[in-house]
Amino acid sequence: MSSAHAPSKESEMLESAHKSGKKSLVLVVSKGGADMAYPSLILATTARALGMESHLYFTFWGMQLLTSEGRQKSMEVFPPEMRAKLAKTFPTVEQFMQQAKQAGVHIHACSPTMQMFGLTKENLVAEADDIIGASTFLELASKPDALALFI
Repeated sequence: MSSAHAPSKESEMLESAHKSGKKSLVLVVSKGGADMAYPSLILATTARALGMESHLYFTFWGMQLLTSEGRQKSMEVFPPEMRAKLAKTFPTVEQFMQQAKQAGVHIHACSPTMQMFGLTKENLVAEADDIIGASTFLELASKPDALALFI
């Protein structure tokens, strides 16, 4: 099997977690660049494909990915030639987030971060399900059948 089709370590980890009784993936997305958005979205959609519940909790700089302007700027972490290559072969962060939403991934905005940055619900992209605080995140992440990761 070529390396392009070999399962990633992350996918293997998710599959192993699923087999061991984990039914939910809870990811904290704390960085706002596409280099962090893509791994989060890949893991979240892979979890859904495995039949797991999947949550993305956007906080601190990750909150930028839940605003139109921040999502557009997220690709600036890549050099122009890499952006051009990605554009030919991979969905944009916006498209990928829409696909994740359609797959049933739950997308949460962090209320303390929104307050810190002066954001309101109206600033958020349509894919955001809700605004939750740390206690709700901890409730999701502390379930015995949940796998929680920070990206």
